[in-house]
Amino acid sequence: MKEAIYKKTYQVSINSVNINKKLGLYGILGYLQDIATVHAEEMGFGLEDMIRDQSFWVLVRQKLRMTRFPGWNEKLEIQTWSREPQGMYAFRDFEIFQDGEKIGDCSTVWMILDGKTRKVKKPDFPLERINPRTDYQLDYIAHKVEPRENFEKVNTIVVRNSDLDLNMHVNNTKYSQWILDSIPIELHKTAKLNEFEINFMAETHLGDDIDIYRARNEEGELNHDIVYKGVRHSDGKSCFLAKILAN
Repeated sequence: MKEAIYKKTYQVSINSVNINKKLGLYGILGYLQDIATVHAEEMGFGLEDMIRDQSFWVLVRQKLRMTRFPGWNEKLEIQTWSREPQGMYAFRDFEIFQDGEKIGDCSTVWMILDGKTRKVKKPDFPLERINPRTDYQLDYIAHKVEPRENFEKVNTIVVRNSDLDLNMHVNNTKYSQWILDSIPIELHKTAKLNEFEINFMAETHLGDDIDIYRARNEEGELNHDIVYKGVRHSDGKSCFLAKILAN
């Protein structure tokens, strides 16, 4: 039987760093997506397997916690594993290490959609195929982001060709890029990201106009506790809700 834990080492490339010469949010989410994809392929429920089954994985919720981010050209190791599915949901955890020290972790929640009907399918793979880790798991699961009342529109994004993935859907990492593009540059220069969590609520498609809204904290100030949401302009449907904690 294959090992429940899959490990991969990444060297932070120049394309993955931000203006502070550190691995950025978009970069780390890309690494997490990569290792999840590779591990799923190895376990027999990856992209090609899902295509044969005329279905595909969709990321429903994600929560990332980081104590620090590696710099350009530094190395990190990511470990990932599956939890046992519950009902219609599948779960995947990640831990991120640098020089043997844990610097972050991430919890993700997934569903399977039928490629034709777009209806949810149960992840009823044999348990030995999923091979969930049983000796340890993260002490949290990504949950729903709490909405706020005081949203203000700060940006509009048009879904472009480069936003699409192999399934012709917007790649889940692109939503974080839209959020980053809606954050004032002063915060990019001074803030250190501690947590990022996002709920994916509706598909977005090529050519959609997505209005990005920002909600300040309870004191009405724009500090480092910010909630963002994306709303499709054509029908007013909420596409994502995300929260950033920084210091």
